[in-house]
Amino acid sequence: MSELLPDDGQVIHFEDTGEGPPLLLVHGLGAPSAFFARTVAELSRDHRVITADLRGHGATPQGAEPLTVDRCAADLHALTEKLDVQGLTLLGWSLGATVAYRYLDRYGTARVRGLVSVEQSPYLLTEEGWEHAAFGALDAAGATEADRMLGAADRGVTAALVASFFAEGSTPPRELTDELTDAATRCASEAKRQLWQDVLRQDWRGRLPSLGLPVLFLHGARSRIYPSAVGHWLADAVPGSRLEVFEHSGHLPFLEEPEHFHRVIRAWVRR
Repeated sequence: MSELLPDDGQVIHFEDTGEGPPLLLVHGLGAPSAFFARTVAELSRDHRVITADLRGHGATPQGAEPLTVDRCAADLHALTEKLDVQGLTLLGWSLGATVAYRYLDRYGTARVRGLVSVEQSPYLLTEEGWEHAAFGALDAAGATEADRMLGAADRGVTAALVASFFAEGSTPPRELTDELTDAATRCASEAKRQLWQDVLRQDWRGRLPSLGLPVLFLHGARSRIYPSAVGHWLADAVPGSRLEVFEHSGHLPFLEEPEHFHRVIRAWVRR
């Protein structure tokens, strides 16, 4: 694992593996880059795969300043500059997709040729006329309860959150859920809470069409995190984008249907 020092001198841990077309994978809230371990092992056979732990996640400490989506995007920009990577496919999962949107909005597409947005809604809270909130109907009270759970240091709470990532009605292997729970417990509670509070303020519904590059949306048909047809809304909202639905997946299509996921990513990068 390598280290990066962005403009404020905070250490960011990243990995750069394999050779071929470059992919940068951005993980979700409370789910560090270790969640991508199997994906990296497979795609690095014929791609250059870059991962980084966001602040307060995995091997990267939180640092002193408040943690925001914008700060995470700035760290990704520092990483692409450090590695001088060109022709990059940017893949963001869950919160990582919102970080990817912000990266593109702030720094443009000079180094990026395509975006893959995995299991994310452009706006997480419910309101009249909007049916694609997190958990189907996240309101202010639900957001407060989620904030409380993210701040809990109890392994049982973390395990329950990890379990909710899998498809409704599925029984994932215990070995896998234990592995993911172990990784999730290495995330700082305050970092998770700060990012959660910031992502709730993000509204990308009117901004995604102007990102200016090809977009692939990947969504699980049995997701408990985003149980609505938000993928279809996104595909309709962003001209020229493509939607791939994983019929047997929840919030983790790269782990629940890995062969399908890898095939789709390879085809998208080759397009």
